[in-house]
Amino acid sequence: MRSEYQIDCESQPDIAVLSGVFRLATPEQYDAAFAPLTDRMGKAPAYTVDLTNVVLMNSSGLRALADLVLAARRAGTPLTFLGKADVPWHNKTVASLKPLYQGLAVRLS
Repeated sequence: MRSEYQIDCESQPDIAVLSGVFRLATPEQYDAAFAPLTDRMGKAPAYTVDLTNVVLMNSSGLRALADLVLAARRAGTPLTFLGKADVPWHNKTVASLKPLYQGLAVRLS
């Protein structure tokens, strides 16, 4: 399975919508892909990352989500992750990031 993903952080200023399969090869590739999110998050009063349509994210991608949480904490920006309760990695892994930052909300539908 190869990476076939989209990141839309242009349609709405305070929301990034991610979709597809995230299998980038290195953490550095994720850093580059997530740079626009980090930049916008630093300028927003609150930021939301919609993971609802993300099918798969490898371990480097999960680390990138953790880095995003830490960047939100440094900036003091409330951050919300949206996902699906019936997707195992949304339910377990994304929810496990909550201890990193008191301002992180995880909403699973």
